[in-house]
Amino acid sequence: MKTDFFLKILLVPLIAFVFAGCAATGSSLVTGQVRPPTSSELVKLYTKPPAKYETIGIVRASSDLGGWTDQGNLDSATRELKNQAAKLGANGILLKNVGEQNETSINSYGPGNIQTTQMKAQVLAGEAIFVTQE
Repeated sequence: MKTDFFLKILLVPLIAFVFAGCAATGSSLVTGQVRPPTSSELVKLYTKPPAKYETIGIVRASSDLGGWTDQGNLDSATRELKNQAAKLGANGILLKNVGEQNETSINSYGPGNIQTTQMKAQVLAGEAIFVTQE
């Protein structure tokens, strides 16, 4: 019986932490003409504007409460940013902002058992664009 209690105390927070590291959130704001949705694999990242493109909207993504590595967080946020752009029919993203956000997680494991954890989330933002000429 004590073993079950200790397993719950140890496993539940660990599982929650692992899944939090895999999560990403995103949002979009339409500012131009939306096109039919595309595949996120077809969305390219640009740091400089291509020769000809149309702006569809603004997209933002965050890796939420962090993962195992900074690179893993950045990859997660990038996937979500591409997903948001693809929903608008974009085939590119003109990156405008890449940064980090520190967040604190507070967990309680019963009376008097409180734990805080500092984590970094990667935050990306840019213009969802439809490129007509590179």
